[in-house]
Amino acid sequence: MKQFYLAEIVTKDKLIHEGIYYEPKNKEKRALLWMHGLSASFHSGVSLYEAVASAVEKQGWGFALFNNRGHDLIAGVRKKDGTPPYGYSYYQAGAGQEIFEESVLDIDAGIDFLVKKGYSEIVLVGHSTGANKACYYAATQKNPHVIGVVLSGPMSDRLHGITDWEKFRKDLVYMHKLADVGRGNELLLGYFFFPITPKRFLSLFEPQSSEDVFDYGEPKPRLKYFSRITLPLLVHLAGKDEGADRPIEEIQKAFDVQSKSPKYKSVIIPGALHRFTGHEREAVAAIVDWVKTI
Repeated sequence: MKQFYLAEIVTKDKLIHEGIYYEPKNKEKRALLWMHGLSASFHSGVSLYEAVASAVEKQGWGFALFNNRGHDLIAGVRKKDGTPPYGYSYYQAGAGQEIFEESVLDIDAGIDFLVKKGYSEIVLVGHSTGANKACYYAATQKNPHVIGVVLSGPMSDRLHGITDWEKFRKDLVYMHKLADVGRGNELLLGYFFFPITPKRFLSLFEPQSSEDVFDYGEPKPRLKYFSRITLPLLVHLAGKDEGADRPIEEIQKAFDVQSKSPKYKSVIIPGALHRFTGHEREAVAAIVDWVKTI
């Protein structure tokens, strides 16, 4: 079992996120910053993170993973604002309430943490909805320390989350109405597997929203943020991803066609489900082997 350090980061808007940090014995200048998926947390994939730590140790790379403002279903994230008596208040967050575009603040804080630890080359690894965030960040932000991006399990939340399309269209109209009359931040039950606000529902499920970065299911996919990434880029797919609404090879092809990165690769981990359970070593090895080439 690898030894992880508990760590905290503070974002530019003063949110405090807990997480884990792994430091190798012979530290080099490179590190992986991992972003967890929808409603997950820094401790929700222990076997996978153990595999990451074992693999990066051999390379002398660091590894860090922090909660973001979308961790768990509903969460109160501490905000360092001087509020008596402890110096902080609570920011309403969690998967059902987060604002997707603010994820760049969480990623920036994680990068800053690793830079302060002495790493100068950071590779962003986003898993599941964390891949949406890594994709959006890489397309819209310019950080000199980020040298590459891994999109692991980049499935469309919109295509995976909808089974009744007639109900979905009605729900979209209703959510727009609520948002238009100032009820966009009101938590609702029965519309997804967790309580969700109208604004969050629209972010997840409105076609061409900022969060809808993986629109491979459209007749003419745009992958508008993905196609802007010029950093070295790896698309890392699970062969039997239960979030896929079509053969994984078709999804891979959509990414391959739209990539503009001069150093791009896509890979499928045969037999793996979305969380790579039972295939952690192969999944991590594919990432590490690619990172070694950039």
